[in-house]
Amino acid sequence: MIPILPIGTPVWVVQAAAPAKRRRALAGDGVVSSHVPCGACWQRYVGSGRHITRSSYTAVQAGCDQPVGFVATVRGLPVTVTPGDDTVLAIPITNTERSAA
Repeated sequence: MIPILPIGTPVWVVQAAAPAKRRRALAGDGVVSSHVPCGACWQRYVGSGRHITRSSYTAVQAGCDQPVGFVATVRGLPVTVTPGDDTVLAIPITNTERSAA
């Protein structure tokens, strides 16, 4: 289980390349920009037949009490951090200095 960091938390993120997922290697300082809603909240929304938009995703994420991960923005790119993905590592930056990345 990974800790779900609050939105706005500075993090250092490393993401391995995964060509099958069309994902490139990335490393650097970022910030937690949103949470990944749990499966039950997501299925409840999708099952209702509503269209999925950015604002609707934000509403589902905000209404979820047990998020399963978070999204960090690194160099303007979103990186999803979830417990089952061992190709991504996110470490909170706990001091006032930025990381060396």
